[in-house]
Amino acid sequence: MRVRITPLAVAGVVSAPPSKSYTHRAVILASLTAGETRIENPLVSDDTLYTIDACRFLGADIKWDGNMLRVIGTGGQIKVAPDRQRIFAGNSGSTIRMVAPLVALAQTKVVFDGDIQLRKRPMDDLLLALESLGVRARSLTNNSCPPIEIQGSGLIGGEITIPGLVSSQHISALLMIAPYADNGVRIKVANELRSKPYIDITLDVMRDFGVDVVNRDYKEFLVKSGQRYKGRHYRIEGDYSSAAYFLSTGAIGGRPVTVKNLKANSIQGDKYLLNILSQMGCSVEYQKEQVTISRHKELTGVTVDMGDYPDIVQPVAVVAAYARGETKITNIGHLKFKETDRLSNTAVELGKMGIRTDVTESTMVVYGGEPKGAEIEAPHDHRMAMSLAIAALFADGDSIINGAEAVTKSYPQFFADLARLGVKAEELP
Repeated sequence: MRVRITPLAVAGVVSAPPSKSYTHRAVILASLTAGETRIENPLVSDDTLYTIDACRFLGADIKWDGNMLRVIGTGGQIKVAPDRQRIFAGNSGSTIRMVAPLVALAQTKVVFDGDIQLRKRPMDDLLLALESLGVRARSLTNNSCPPIEIQGSGLIGGEITIPGLVSSQHISALLMIAPYADNGVRIKVANELRSKPYIDITLDVMRDFGVDVVNRDYKEFLVKSGQRYKGRHYRIEGDYSSAAYFLSTGAIGGRPVTVKNLKANSIQGDKYLLNILSQMGCSVEYQKEQVTISRHKELTGVTVDMGDYPDIVQPVAVVAAYARGETKITNIGHLKFKETDRLSNTAVELGKMGIRTDVTESTMVVYGGEPKGAEIEAPHDHRMAMSLAIAALFADGDSIINGAEAVTKSYPQFFADLARLGVKAEELP
């Protein structure tokens, strides 16, 4: 899909969509309970639908009831029909990393596959972690990437040591299945753990479903055996990651933009964007369940460590493109292993708009200026598509975004919600 963005003054009110991270985890844990769970306000997107379908294949009874999911869980007794031993995860790294380990609780073999982009994403951390727990897991192409095969035979438990530098999702996955191991599970994290806030979300949802985890400064996690998830009514909160794009419009344009459906005391890490925008010269007004961003002075560059906040690096880079001076974003080498190489690709696309961006193995430096309209690419990357749309809103001249359909991965209503702020976005033939 090609979309033309015409620069216009932007202001108004929009509501953040439900959290993708909370939706994935709530569906997975509800699928492991022995009772019924009602999930209110789940995100409906490509990624979350793949997770819902995958959990159905593994035995959970999941039905829609209006804007609510009703889930009858498996009680940890994962079963796979003989004709359902291959699960397709599209381009959802979250689905394959966090659902595949559930097969360890079964007595069967399942292959997880995805589209051409997912087949490029390394899964070696997950495979090695499962093998450390006695689960047979391998890449069928012997390159650590999907398709991957998991041979379930029950989960013994015990102690494992795994790295945390590339992704935290495999750690979240092991934590979520750990209560159903025969013995307690101790997870030791070698070297630095990236994206800690996503572990916090996992622990938060596990706690809400009745399971406690001992967290020893993110270096070690202990899960006692014998705990079980309990069905409940669960409401999904708004998503700070998706709200970041609208908050960025208020930062760049200066006129007030209010985003509703944002929990004030949320533990979502991407709430950190509000601190960054404040440092760059924005006014941040907190109200009940909403945030307003505006600006009355020039944006200025900052230096910020974003090792724990990978999903808002691109919105920060876009705001930095309109700031005075340079913005240095550090500790982000793991962005090379997302839907695309988000370090190099962000630099290339901002470069087309006349903005110099230097990248190294783990840093990005954006030199602020006056972006110009351009024809830009969002190759299979939802966050690239949304970030470039925001960059285009304030550029000198129209921009065309190729591959804009990628937004359906996490935020199908993105362009409709932009229109609520007065944005002119025209789909081209």
